[in-house]
Amino acid sequence: MSVSSESDSGPAPRQLAEEMSYEDNSALDALPGNGSTAAPVNVEEATLFLRALSNENRLALLTLLQSGEQTVTTLAEKLDMRQPAVSQQLGRLREAHLVEFRREGKTVFYRLASDRVREFLPLIQAHFTL
Repeated sequence: MSVSSESDSGPAPRQLAEEMSYEDNSALDALPGNGSTAAPVNVEEATLFLRALSNENRLALLTLLQSGEQTVTTLAEKLDMRQPAVSQQLGRLREAHLVEFRREGKTVFYRLASDRVREFLPLIQAHFTL
């Protein structure tokens, strides 16, 4: 391996850094206090929302509920899960205000409760479809 001198190795790293121009500051503009017109993000609410979606069973439940209201029994059968496990995950989704329920006798029906999740699920499907 030959040793190269500074003269044949091109500009020094510092010189390259000074010559480079970063014109796209859009990410910096979104930071609070930068005079951005973008609305600030409610980080706590966004975290709760994404945390609710981060469990594969909860995400599967939400995906099934896109087609409309369904019973706990139907959801458990479709996901091949025990009914208590489905009820537990639906409870977490209810706490996150992503699903609502109604009772009809002993039967409990669940449906999507949030426009946010209705709008977000197609994005997930567009990027992660098999």
